[in-house]
Amino acid sequence: MAALSIRERPLLICLAFVQFTNVMDFMIMMPLSPIFTKEFGITPTEFGLLVASYNLSAGIVSLLSAFFIDRFDRRKVMLFAYSFFIVGTIACGFSTTYGMLLFARVFTGMFGGVLSAILLSVVGDVVPMERRASAIGLVMTGFSAAAVLGIPIGSFIATHFSWHVPFFAIAIMATATFTGIVILIPKMTAHIEEAKKRDVFRAFGEIFFNSNRLRGLLLMVLLMFGHFSIIPYIPQYMVHNVGISEAQVSLIYLVGGLCSVFVLRIVGKLSDRFGSFKVYTALSLLALFPIFAITNMPKEGLAMVLFISSFIFIFGGSRSVPANAMITATAEPHQRGGFLSLNAATQQLAAGLASFFGGLMISGGPTEPVVNYHHVGWMAACASLLAIPVAYFVRPVRKQTVPVNEIKIQEEMLI
Repeated sequence: MAALSIRERPLLICLAFVQFTNVMDFMIMMPLSPIFTKEFGITPTEFGLLVASYNLSAGIVSLLSAFFIDRFDRRKVMLFAYSFFIVGTIACGFSTTYGMLLFARVFTGMFGGVLSAILLSVVGDVVPMERRASAIGLVMTGFSAAAVLGIPIGSFIATHFSWHVPFFAIAIMATATFTGIVILIPKMTAHIEEAKKRDVFRAFGEIFFNSNRLRGLLLMVLLMFGHFSIIPYIPQYMVHNVGISEAQVSLIYLVGGLCSVFVLRIVGKLSDRFGSFKVYTALSLLALFPIFAITNMPKEGLAMVLFISSFIFIFGGSRSVPANAMITATAEPHQRGGFLSLNAATQQLAAGLASFFGGLMISGGPTEPVVNYHHVGWMAACASLLAIPVAYFVRPVRKQTVPVNEIKIQEEMLI
């Protein structure tokens, strides 16, 4: 198992910051759910739509871009998408009604989904297969950092000042990260010539008539239903059913995120060493315990809540590292941007539908206990188990990286 090179790390760290702001923008909604349900007077189902709107919008735009994105420099696509992502985040901060916030979430999601695909495309083009899971693990520490630093701080600011402020803070951080992209991310055009040889319909066929890639997409759907059906409703359930305070909700993400910071890197290295499928299977089986525990939890003290919820991050969230390594490996470089845009579309749509269906299965008013949350736990558990045999049949293609001379050019630009 080869270690990441010193030239790869600056690029991957920059991508981790992009991931941090992108995930932060999405996840900040979850600990703020008690605030939104009170301020706007909405039900859990309406809040589920507020969360799902981002995913559904991201999924639709990623789907539309899937068959054209490989015809462009990945750096330019990232800069374009990130610019409008910042604009959308600022719009969220200026929203004053449920309708305005819903519209702003849709707009922001349009570009957040494209960012998710471009991140993995860059990793897949530059980092060889034998250390790709480690690279994805490093990039996805942005997810954990969003939980460790951003979400608790954002939740604290929203609770003590205003829920508008965290969105403005994300926009400021994203603007600084934009500068990092300009400086650190090189032009990536080696895939374009081959991509332009294929028309849209051929690209469509290469994805939708390839059973291996379809299995990769199905794996992503099941992964999202096994995780995001329960995640958006944890704060509401913990406050109204388990009995912790709104101010303590941020501790769930702080403790869980701290665990993830260490676990994601370890999971990436284990996946490179023992195989992504074996690690994914182990994590999926272990994730069943916190899924059932957290969706059936009676009134408990804060210590027990933090103990159980942290394993949702450790076992549930870290599954995405080996899963993305397997999925990324099903496409060749000239197809990767389009396929991973489609994968991002699948991920966002599945996460949105999982959140929405989870909201339909539960009930309860803005200040009432959440009912039937354990049904959502059963849905997540079944999806997690079904994903294991699907993952077994996901196979990598032979060609995994851009030409060697292109990688050398990119490395020279990073020196």
